[in-house]
Amino acid sequence: MKDIKKLDAYLDKLRIKDKDEEERKIYAEVLDGRTLKTLYKLSAKGYITALGGVINTGKEANVFYADGFFNGREVGMAVKIYRIETSEFDKMDEYLFGDERFDMRRISPKEKVFIWTEKEFRNLERAKDAGVNVPEPFIYMKNILLMEFIGEDEIPAPTLVELGKELREFDVDEIFEDVLENLKRLYTEAELVHADLSEYNIMYFDKVYFIDMGQAVIKRHPMAESYLERDVRNIVRFFGKFGVKADASEILSEVKGG
Repeated sequence: MKDIKKLDAYLDKLRIKDKDEEERKIYAEVLDGRTLKTLYKLSAKGYITALGGVINTGKEANVFYADGFFNGREVGMAVKIYRIETSEFDKMDEYLFGDERFDMRRISPKEKVFIWTEKEFRNLERAKDAGVNVPEPFIYMKNILLMEFIGEDEIPAPTLVELGKELREFDVDEIFEDVLENLKRLYTEAELVHADLSEYNIMYFDKVYFIDMGQAVIKRHPMAESYLERDVRNIVRFFGKFGVKADASEILSEVKGG
């Protein structure tokens, strides 16, 4: 009962749009007290002006919409909140260990989630600076990442898998080239490998956007080459369903600047 009262207290402090009871219920169900406290801090600092609805819920993270304020301008935000209690920490290890940017000695599972959140922020920042189409990262705190919302009217842009057969209504070859150009820029300019690139984490909103950058690794990571090959195979496989003929080995060479 005490924990429920604590959750309600923080929910009352947060500015939830329309005061929708269903939205409040979802926030209470998927967020723990510590996370709500962090959300409140971000709200109190002026980054979040009003929390909106659910964009996506998953095993590792939940994503909500928010109206926000960053660098003197009003922005639509995606609020990505990594689950502390239920995240599968072992799956994070292969993408964290071997990344020289982070000291992984003697850390707790909770700290691992915090590092993962920082890692996604830094990967997005690095990719954005290199000209890769990714959501602009705004700020992170503990297990919460605030970034640019891709979409309109609080409805997120579709991923390629969500577009499905509707993708044929667009110039598929042009979209394929857009993906390759961003993949190449990510590797050669940002010196990162996405490491989980597929139709599930590429959005399309007049152009492609790479999302879910938490697992992305630097080129010097011992598994970077293997991950890059997997990313390329995934892209070639998906676009092959739409008649795009491409050789994975040739594409890999092109992405690497060969």
